[in-house]
Amino acid sequence: MVLSQLDDGIFLSEINLAGTHDSCTAFVSMEKMARCQSLTVKEQLKLGIRLFDIRLNRRGNEFYLIHSLADCYSDEAKTKKLTFSEVLSDFRSFLKENPGEVLVVSIKQDRGIMSRNFFPAFYNKYIKGNEDEWYLKNENPSLSICRGKIVLMRRCRVRKKFENSVDAGLDFSRWKDQGGSRKTKTEKTVLSVDSASIELIVLEAEIQDRYSLDCRKKWFLCAKPFLDRCEASEDKFCLHFISTSYRKKGETLAETAEEMNGYFKEYELRKDKAQGWFFLDFPDREIIEKINGSDQCIYSSRM
Repeated sequence: MVLSQLDDGIFLSEINLAGTHDSCTAFVSMEKMARCQSLTVKEQLKLGIRLFDIRLNRRGNEFYLIHSLADCYSDEAKTKKLTFSEVLSDFRSFLKENPGEVLVVSIKQDRGIMSRNFFPAFYNKYIKGNEDEWYLKNENPSLSICRGKIVLMRRCRVRKKFENSVDAGLDFSRWKDQGGSRKTKTEKTVLSVDSASIELIVLEAEIQDRYSLDCRKKWFLCAKPFLDRCEASEDKFCLHFISTSYRKKGETLAETAEEMNGYFKEYELRKDKAQGWFFLDFPDREIIEKINGSDQCIYSSRM
């Protein structure tokens, strides 16, 4: 099921959304530790991916795709480093051809001195003057509001002065790092509160991104328990990372992903309630169709 076929009134959080983790690593340096995808962004769009995890490094006025210390490239020969301008061009072309679709794009600074000027520079280069291409409010939109647009997820902080002067996207900047080999609990992050009472949460997210755990521990003690109990709603996003950086000796990330994806393929998604957004390493057609197809079950159950 693709988003263009879903009812306009459904909120974005109430959709099981198929996504990729470190989306732009099809061609990347340090492959053994950094390659999380075998498909380019253009190929992922064709497969049914609508959620993208974008990691950036700003150098001057250019923004390059990276995965921690590794650089992403435009081609298999690795002759040219991949810029966000190229990725954005793919997003724009897809939405022009498919105006009923929606793309959710998570932006994070993943290298360099962490600066609150990072996002303003990104905004001025890619968004200013083209605001109509984006959904930029820190509010959970219905599909009718964001069709044909890029919904911005911001994982980098900005100065309050900037944030008060422009709409700067869904504010995931308080996202806590979930590394470590002991903790298995999810983390909650607040996106927005009532202007009259900071104690009243308007929009929040619960996130499972325990990326340091071995596959079995990650699935049975972390990922599956969260899937079993979570319920996405109009005021709550649920994010699931079905991925881990943990590798057995001699194992590649692709082999690790095969094990994690295998667990997920055997898991039955609920038919009456959305469980959230899924970030995957090396997803195949079967797993994407499983997620996208589940939205039809949810929609049918509301009729």
